[in-house]
Amino acid sequence: MGVLAALFTAVMSSAKDLVSKMLAHRVDPDVSTFASFAFALPFYAVIAVGFSVYGYEEIQISSTFLTLVFLRGLSDVCAEGCKMRALKHGDVSLVTGLLALSPLVLTILSPWITGDTVTVSDVIAISLIVAGGLFLVRRKPQTGAIVQPKAVLYALAGSVAFALNTCLDRLAVVHAGPVTSAFAMTVCAAVLTSPVVLRSSVAHRELAGNARGFLLRGVFETLFMIAKMVALMSLPAHIVLGLVRVSMLITVVAGGMWFHEEDRVRRIVGTVVMYAGLLLLVL
Repeated sequence: MGVLAALFTAVMSSAKDLVSKMLAHRVDPDVSTFASFAFALPFYAVIAVGFSVYGYEEIQISSTFLTLVFLRGLSDVCAEGCKMRALKHGDVSLVTGLLALSPLVLTILSPWITGDTVTVSDVIAISLIVAGGLFLVRRKPQTGAIVQPKAVLYALAGSVAFALNTCLDRLAVVHAGPVTSAFAMTVCAAVLTSPVVLRSSVAHRELAGNARGFLLRGVFETLFMIAKMVALMSLPAHIVLGLVRVSMLITVVAGGMWFHEEDRVRRIVGTVVMYAGLLLLVL
């Protein structure tokens, strides 16, 4: 069940990243970050109420859970903010690939934060993921300078924040159900990002003008988070994150086709190396 939930999470992750890339050239990154949380809330609310009414999930709130929700909200704001800025400055196949480096960070963090154990095979697998991710970064042949450097920096920062997200998810889901946890974290993140966005008239126009795209991404975001929480109930955090990164295979191919991105062959090779690491991680 956990593996299937994680793979479904990967599909939803790819879908919302592709929508984010389509929106990246039309809206400010801060607006897109706020919308990624706010436009998912109606769907979370319906699912949370339905689960509670039919007894699928009992709502349990504690001080520890609220603390984890707040910390997760802060880390999620950083993670989504970095990702939206990376998508603004770079190809979706590059950004998605570099975000896949987060399992390396998680391997270091999870024993200290969640208590999950990390084996030698996990380290080898994640090394392959890192090697494949580095292969995605393109340099100019004349100068050796990194192409799309801002996207690379933002994506690397985002990979650290997303790793911390998964650790906090793993801790929170122990204190409350997956739907309650995902809903509460999204509410917190939306509140934290609202002051910067809601005071701007330009942001209001961007939100209204791109409402359909934001709502579509909201559906994908909701399904992504709930499936991820379900996976974390039965699998260690670094395994879940490794499985979710299968989404990069979908995104690299789709990004190359839809957005006519360059270096498709190089990035496909990089994703194959990373996928080999993912298979080792699962097996």
